[in-house]
Amino acid sequence: MPVAAKKKHVPDSLQLITVEVKGIPIRMHRVEGGSFTMGGTIEQTDRDVYTDKPAHLVFLSPYYIAETEVTNQLWAAVMPERESLSPKGYPQHPISYVTWADCQEFVRRLDSLTGRPFRLPTEAEWEYAARGGAKSKKHRFAGGDEPDSVGWTNHCSGNWTHPVARKRPNELGLYDMTGNVNEWCEDWYAPYNLGTMPNPCVRDSSEGRIARGASYDDCIANSHLSIRRWYAPETSRGYIGFRVAFTLPDDPMMQVEEIEQLPLTKKVKIKGKKLEFSLVPTEEPYYISDEISVQLWKKMMHKEAPSKIKSIATGMRPSDRMIFAERCSRESKEMMVVASA
Repeated sequence: MPVAAKKKHVPDSLQLITVEVKGIPIRMHRVEGGSFTMGGTIEQTDRDVYTDKPAHLVFLSPYYIAETEVTNQLWAAVMPERESLSPKGYPQHPISYVTWADCQEFVRRLDSLTGRPFRLPTEAEWEYAARGGAKSKKHRFAGGDEPDSVGWTNHCSGNWTHPVARKRPNELGLYDMTGNVNEWCEDWYAPYNLGTMPNPCVRDSSEGRIARGASYDDCIANSHLSIRRWYAPETSRGYIGFRVAFTLPDDPMMQVEEIEQLPLTKKVKIKGKKLEFSLVPTEEPYYISDEISVQLWKKMMHKEAPSKIKSIATGMRPSDRMIFAERCSRESKEMMVVASA
């Protein structure tokens, strides 16, 4: 049962930020803060892939992520003494053969050159952006369900990288989040935990560092968005590259005015019972309740019920559910409606 929450306004000027490095533009797309189900959701795979289970709810604050993978051209501009990693004649191909530590040095220098707090995206940020954020159409791949139209896998790549942004972008205007090269993320690998988590990032583990997105060397069956891979941080391979991200800094020119800082959960007292709601921070954020117990249902509908009944109420008529929501609104002085499917 949702409860309305206040929304925030983001100026159009902050939706896309272009940062230049030695004349090379880096287009950074804003990803609205929101919630999503991370991991092996039903559209991702019909196989039992244990590494992306269980699917679980994640909350993310707003952030920016690059439109494309870091190219050989951009790498050479930022890391000139290591230009040998970027083969001549392929300036728009994604950089590869970079270790996780190489990426950290790159973002440190990029920060220094631009004054922007560049970093690697977290695994959750990467997956949310790849899925299309709040604009997601629930595709299996980044931007569609036909892999050859959105990415370079071994089905169409010729077993080599290709210039970035040659395939169709996803819902957020991001390219190559399926195929071309795997992309290093900030996190260490750890098994998923069932539960709601704000801005998760695994910073301590004995496992490898996460790389997401599949590559030119992966088959279609192993290129869906939820698939996870991890490598030792010192790994350097032709199929691993990266893209950059940053979080909105404190610079007043970049600050989004927050109408209200909304808590992740809230409790509403109804007939002496506390009903817990979780924030769903979409473009128009709202709260959604736990499932309604038989005990609360019968109390609000003025029916007899043993005091210890805690099972979930089911099978109610739509008209009765609307009456229940109206009575809860009056009782709690919160605007409540029946959740749609």
